[in-house]
Amino acid sequence: MNNPVDFNELFNDSYEHIMKNDEQFFSDFYNLFTSSSPKVRDAFKNTDMHRQRRMLRSAIAYMTNFFVTKIADDYLIKIGKHHKNVLEIEPQFYELFITTLLISLKNNYRHYNEKCGIAWRITLSPGIELMKHAANIEDGD
Repeated sequence: MNNPVDFNELFNDSYEHIMKNDEQFFSDFYNLFTSSSPKVRDAFKNTDMHRQRRMLRSAIAYMTNFFVTKIADDYLIKIGKHHKNVLEIEPQFYELFITTLLISLKNNYRHYNEKCGIAWRITLSPGIELMKHAANIEDGD
């Protein structure tokens, strides 16, 4: 391969950029996400969105850390269990989540390209997969 692609650099550069104006990024994300499906809209109808944006910011940081370390923090496992057992989030909504996140990134990061989107998928996929299957993890395992 003549021009190797550094997906870590692509993710890190774009992540650093959006964190400089994270309120706008996360606000855009939730506006798009809640309008993407009636079920998603209903899930957030009584939600403190300021708190929700802070929680998503933390979740992305935890997913990024999980990508690097492959050590599952209780936070991601608890979120995954809560999404499945309490909120009854179906697995296909995780794909809608990442797709909407990438649209928000594209709208808020002028250097966005498909490689950048792939970098985000690569980085966040392990954490998303953990959350999708966290309900299968027994406490104390």
